[in-house]
Amino acid sequence: MIRKSFLPVLAALIFFVGMTACGKSNYETKPKLELINQPGIVPYVPEAVFGFTLKYTDKEGDLSGIRDSSLMYLPVLLNTREPIRPYFPIYGTLPEFPDNKTGEIELNFTHTALYVQFLQNGLDQNDTLQLKIVVKDKAGHESDTLTTGPFVLLGQ
Repeated sequence: MIRKSFLPVLAALIFFVGMTACGKSNYETKPKLELINQPGIVPYVPEAVFGFTLKYTDKEGDLSGIRDSSLMYLPVLLNTREPIRPYFPIYGTLPEFPDNKTGEIELNFTHTALYVQFLQNGLDQNDTLQLKIVVKDKAGHESDTLTTGPFVLLGQ
């Protein structure tokens, strides 16, 4: 009689232990990026700052570091007219911050900086862009490429 009542308790205990053991972090060694916020339309205000907010997860939490980690973004022009020259990736470094397995990165631009860096066709036309963004942690693991949604830079 005791054996029959002990089986459900034993099954529940095994289930609980299994769930607790599987409750480990689901973060991967390779950093992961998720887009939290981005502009849709950016009015022409030359020195105004606008930005993209990204959420990152990294199992080791080693994403920060001026020399050991990096950020790369590539503009993608969605207009039908051709750029004067092909776009190239732009590399930057991530600032030093406490090692965290999750957090946010803000990637900020000025309207003028985007036109100077990406859109060599002048300031008098609207342009629709996307950014492709990759981060690399201190161990050299690169995230998958995050592609932002389209955003419009309004001309003068």
